Amino acid sequence: MSHLCKAAATAGCTRGALAPTAAAAFLRHASSRSRSTRNITTRAAAPGANGSSSSSSSSYDYDAVIIGAGSAGVRAARTAAEKGARVAVVELPMAFLSSADKGGVGGTCVLRGCVPKKLLLFATEFKSEIESAKGFGWTGASAGELDWGGFMAAKREELSRINKGYKEGLDSAGVELLEGRGVVKGPHEVEVDGRSITTRNIVIATGGQPSHIPIPGAEHAIISDQVLELEALPKVVTLIGGGYIGMEFAGMFARLGCEVHVVARQSLPLAPRFDKEVCEFFMEQCTASAGIHMHMNCNPTDIIREADGSLTVKLAPAEKKDSSSSSSSGGGEIRGNAQVVLAVGRAAKTKGLGLEEIGVEMGPKGSVKVDAHSRTNVPSIWAVGDVTSRIALTPVAKMEGQAVGLSIATGQEVTPSYEAVPSACFSWPYVATVGLTEEEAAKKGLTFEVYSHTFSPLRAHLAARAAPDKPLQRCFVKMLTEPGAGKLLGLHMVGEEAPEIIQGFALALKLGSTKQQLDSLVGIHPTSAEEVLGLKGPVRMYKEGKQQQQDSKQEGMNNSTKAQAAGQRQAGIKAEGGKAEASRAA
Repeated sequence: MSHLCKAAATAGCTRGALAPTAAAAFLRHASSRSRSTRNITTRAAAPGANGSSSSSSSSYDYDAVIIGAGSAGVRAARTAAEKGARVAVVELPMAFLSSADKGGVGGTCVLRGCVPKKLLLFATEFKSEIESAKGFGWTGASAGELDWGGFMAAKREELSRINKGYKEGLDSAGVELLEGRGVVKGPHEVEVDGRSITTRNIVIATGGQPSHIPIPGAEHAIISDQVLELEALPKVVTLIGGGYIGMEFAGMFARLGCEVHVVARQSLPLAPRFDKEVCEFFMEQCTASAGIHMHMNCNPTDIIREADGSLTVKLAPAEKKDSSSSSSSGGGEIRGNAQVVLAVGRAAKTKGLGLEEIGVEMGPKGSVKVDAHSRTNVPSIWAVGDVTSRIALTPVAKMEGQAVGLSIATGQEVTPSYEAVPSACFSWPYVATVGLTEEEAAKKGLTFEVYSHTFSPLRAHLAARAAPDKPLQRCFVKMLTEPGAGKLLGLHMVGEEAPEIIQGFALALKLGSTKQQLDSLVGIHPTSAEEVLGLKGPVRMYKEGKQQQQDSKQEGMNNSTKAQAAGQRQAGIKAEGGKAEASRAA
């Protein structure tokens, strides 16, 4: 995810808990629905590579061999097979920790990413829920301690069940699962543990793997896979990296009462993937509400194992790319760590696949270069998912896999659409986004308006009574539109339920809805989602990418609103309906 959740990590992955047989039924149902080919367009495919091939498909062992059984590979295999293609999937034996000879059906998302991360998130949220219960009148409420070993055992059992369900889903679709290492030997040949098989098409769906940093002592650090297999909960932990993965794990460890440090070379966490103003608000909440220590504009230079077994992280100032940020910077060190986690991004997993040897063009960080239809420069070889370094999200990987599966089975090249793809970081607090950021819209030279609003969710006030020393929980929503409350260009949110809310409004953006139309909608009260409707403003206006000077009256109102919001964040006071409510009411 992730936002761990993949960021990252990871929004939109496997949900719920299904029995193995139910999981297979669910997969069959989901695959059936995917055949509606939403988010895709088709055109006649190039000859000699797929269903329109001039060569007889019977001359090959398979119509398609897919290397990798993660989200993209499974979707491609099932889609093609259910359209009548002869399909095989090659995947390494299952393990919760991936290695050169271990993997598993389900891939990163199911086994060591989105799903286990979300299960851990669920576990951490119980603690804060129980602690806040006192504010609602519950007496004797105590969170106790998380049985880390018990959670890990339950998590492994659940992942094994889902893995089994995925296998059953492939089998029910008529896909042959070949367990072993796949190596591409030619445009139509794949070798699996020494066995050569021929195929009309090859699909590379091997996903990504955690990146490393070349500093002394890096061998003492662990990667995200290992976090989800730790034997004990670390009391002090430093996460190197301020993106999806780092911030999601930081939030989870903080919820469990750990001392958490985040080291990042950028000025703001989640930047530049998220809107700058969103990132600024998010960092305020990370430090004030979550108690996370943010070491921004810093680079780790060394990780030292001390005599007592603890780890010390040495820091040095990083070159500032954004001098406007007020975030901390500098050197120093972080001592007493039980664990140091490398969360510095991911790279495509292509080493040893044999792609370069047969002339497949490669991209940055070992990624596979593809065209708009996910085809490489070798016409019979395709690539989907994180291995292509496009948008590293599970739902996107599934969309790409479906498109390639249809292309192979039907002979019509399918083009996936990347319009209005929402994403979320399951951090503390949650962050979600869809569409353009303010910076992206300005860079494109667009004429647009910016609306924003800060609020506290209803439950926050009573919950705050249980912890009067902590600031009131705050949420933030931001909208970009064409002039005159026109077409939606972007929507961003920080706070509880943000991913669920943005997921719903993403459809409005994709369908070209306007702010005026949203404002005419009657919301459900009391909800956080209704805060998106009827946003006042605009707080800023742009013409052809340049911010415009507003009239003095409007500018004064906007400055007053900004000052009030800043004061509320510091004092923990919420303005609602023109009245100020003390956040620490007796």
